[in-house]
Amino acid sequence: MEQAILTQEQFVSLSRQILHELASRFRIIPLNDLSDPRYRLQMPLLITLEFDDGQVVASLDEIEAFAHAETEYEAIALLCAEIVHLYEELVLDDQPLGPLPQKWRHYLKGVIQCR
Repeated sequence: MEQAILTQEQFVSLSRQILHELASRFRIIPLNDLSDPRYRLQMPLLITLEFDDGQVVASLDEIEAFAHAETEYEAIALLCAEIVHLYEELVLDDQPLGPLPQKWRHYLKGVIQCR
């Protein structure tokens, strides 16, 4: 016969603690603007913010872009600049690319529009 390690009440309490800890370290938020007057987002981008040891890491997983800073605002601003840089490098400079950069270019073409 199996013996439960945790009671149902302990399991629920532990699950809540884990979810609370994760929610305090990670957030997914919509990015509605790149803060660059030359470009416009055609739809919000879902970015991840990770909080760890006094640093904030902002990332856009679809193109493997990230930036880190001491504040959420700075990390988001740096991520926007990185997205614009990748867009200009991959989309505006039409060069032959490998499979992964081609995927990123396709994604960026779908979400960013020149003004």
